[in-house]
Amino acid sequence: MAKKSFLIDVDKCSSCSLCIVVCKDEHVGNAYPPWTAPQPDTGHFWIDVLRVERGKTPRVRMSYLPLLCQHCENAPCIKACPEDAIKRRDDGLVWIDPAACNGCGLCQEACPYDVIYMNDALGIAQKCTGCAHRVDEGLLPRCAEVCPHDAIVFADETDPVFSQGTPGKPVEVYHPEYRTRPRVHWKGLPRPWAAGIVVDAATDEVIAGAAVTSTDLFDDRTVTVRSDEFGDFWIRELDKDRKYRVEVKKDGYAVFRAVVTTEGDQDLGTVRLKKSS
Repeated sequence: MAKKSFLIDVDKCSSCSLCIVVCKDEHVGNAYPPWTAPQPDTGHFWIDVLRVERGKTPRVRMSYLPLLCQHCENAPCIKACPEDAIKRRDDGLVWIDPAACNGCGLCQEACPYDVIYMNDALGIAQKCTGCAHRVDEGLLPRCAEVCPHDAIVFADETDPVFSQGTPGKPVEVYHPEYRTRPRVHWKGLPRPWAAGIVVDAATDEVIAGAAVTSTDLFDDRTVTVRSDEFGDFWIRELDKDRKYRVEVKKDGYAVFRAVVTTEGDQDLGTVRLKKSS
């Protein structure tokens, strides 16, 4: 059987929450033996949207991360379960057998992604099954079916959609340091950016079209963007914990230079360019 995987494109997610709504519609009050018992009305989010606020006023951006069970190949929850109640299907989807689970909660503690929930009424652990009952019928999981922006894709792992992606937007996994080998892949996971506004030092008027170049001081890679009509610039998709030289150039002005360290998003604030002599 072909292995299945998810692909989540963060840049396409608008936080509309339709994925959350249809997950509730599919599972609240509905059992799909043997894969799952009904999801309770409240308290469970087998898929949720993490809202990550980045930067500071006035340069703030939001990133939205639809988060569900990562269906890991090296799943800590499977190893932690003393009842062998957590199992992996031939297609790679990980599920909790409601008939075997004793509700001990060890799987919840073991999951590094915090996507396992306890159903106190039934005394069992529950989580996303990848809509295994629908997959068996040749259908998509409800979240992937309903997403209006195709931010959630579900397909065979051999599908070209899981290739290496595009420059600056690779296909990667969430928290690779966990070493869980997830079957959920991501594009557009938040990476540090450097931002600011370019103005004329003498007049305080914004400068549009200034060339802003970042150079990675570790491997010499460069990226150039232009300040917009409001003078703002954003250099996105930088690597974390690196040092970059930032140069701002505009004809008729002296070059501005700075070195930034991407411990997180960096706001250079107001960059004042002086007229060249």
